[in-house]
Amino acid sequence: MTLKPLRTFFVMTVSFLVSFQTMAAATPSTSNSSTTQVKKPTVSPASFSFGFDISRSTSLVDFQDGSRSDSMDYTFKPAVKLAFGSFSSEMTYSQNLRDESSSTENDFADVPLRFGFNPTKLNLATDYNSRIGYSITVVAPVSKTSTRRDQLQTAVSTGLSFAMDPLDGQGPSILAAVTLGRNFHAYEEDINGRVLNQYSSNQTLSLGYGLSDWSFSWAFINRSRLTYQNNTKSAFEMTEELGYSVNDNFALALGHSNSGATLKPDGTDSNIELINENSSVVYGTLSMSF
Repeated sequence: MTLKPLRTFFVMTVSFLVSFQTMAAATPSTSNSSTTQVKKPTVSPASFSFGFDISRSTSLVDFQDGSRSDSMDYTFKPAVKLAFGSFSSEMTYSQNLRDESSSTENDFADVPLRFGFNPTKLNLATDYNSRIGYSITVVAPVSKTSTRRDQLQTAVSTGLSFAMDPLDGQGPSILAAVTLGRNFHAYEEDINGRVLNQYSSNQTLSLGYGLSDWSFSWAFINRSRLTYQNNTKSAFEMTEELGYSVNDNFALALGHSNSGATLKPDGTDSNIELINENSSVVYGTLSMSF
């Protein structure tokens, strides 16, 4: 599936917002006396940036029975910074290194188009950057799983976050976020008869620590879902990562992640574990940003 329509929509939307902001700033004020010359505010031009990640992940334990996972992910992350917020997106292609013939595991992921409003700054500590962020995300279905199996038309979500990190990057940091979303499908069931998720919510807590060019982080995500038949589902993901910043443009990371259903099959006992030999994954990532 081509990404040309999404790219065209992205460029047109950004161009419209830049033009709107420029015209608004150029409109003369009529509230002052005609003898007073009002200075026109300076409009900051749009700032473009992009990143590219290459990540290799594999199962923590190889049982030598053919069940080991081994994959590569390639992610392109464009962003546009405007005076009142920023647009960003992620375009990811996943490659199954053990089965290159798989049409669902060797595929592009759905593409999110996210707009983040300028965060509200909080004065909680003089040497920390504290802020509350707001965002809106629209998803373009691209993957074969979404377009063919689930027949997803789009998904829309809104996000609220709180972040606090040191100004010099040295020391502890925290991020807490929650999202609420709605999925839009052609039908309430996929082509295999499985009931689809109508509503979604992710709750995230991330703790980090910066030390010179090194960083340490722990993140926990709880994913809550409500199906079209009002049944609830919940899954978790826990990640620990060690990162190293080579310079302003390149960074390396090594990490471990475990994920699965939040509850065991009995529906009562917790299934959350730091490490599980059946589901734990280790990964390495090279990140580039310009």
